[in-house]
Amino acid sequence: GIDVASAGELLVALDAGAAPAEISFAGPGKTDAELRQAVAAGVLVNVESAREVSLLGRIAAEQKLPARVAVRVNPDFELKGSGMKMGGGPKPFGIDADQVPDVLRSIGRDHGLSFEGFHLFAGSQNLRAESICDAQRQSYELALRLAVHAPAPVRFLNLGGGFGIPYFPGERPLDLSPIGANLQALAD
Repeated sequence: GIDVASAGELLVALDAGAAPAEISFAGPGKTDAELRQAVAAGVLVNVESAREVSLLGRIAAEQKLPARVAVRVNPDFELKGSGMKMGGGPKPFGIDADQVPDVLRSIGRDHGLSFEGFHLFAGSQNLRAESICDAQRQSYELALRLAVHAPAPVRFLNLGGGFGIPYFPGERPLDLSPIGANLQALAD
């Protein structure tokens, strides 16, 4: 799939022939106009706040179109050794894990949105495979705990990569083998 973070990126993806079913729109700064465009295009919107859930409910009703959503969860743990931490406490990206059950009830009960899954992302720019594997396990376990509150079965789970690139002398490339094996074990 393709992740986009703006109306311009969404347009480029669609113009390039990407199927709307394979596009997800994330980012805490989505405007009303961008949300309208996303619903009209039929792409998956990663909701980042209760306000965004409410707004998407209104937009979907106005457009008489389903709004496909995944909840972007701000996990209660962080990806150790990350250049940019996206979890482990309040952050602008996503809904804090302890608030997600209430948001999930609102998605199904109050707003009639089409829930598809979760987007969990604990950090980025990490060169330690063991840290990424640990974050994947914790993300998967968190998704299982949250799924019991979901208004529909989880069909989509984005664990985020967090994969780093060596920029400085002495940094070594990330070994992807243990990460792939860890994902396979989680999927089995």
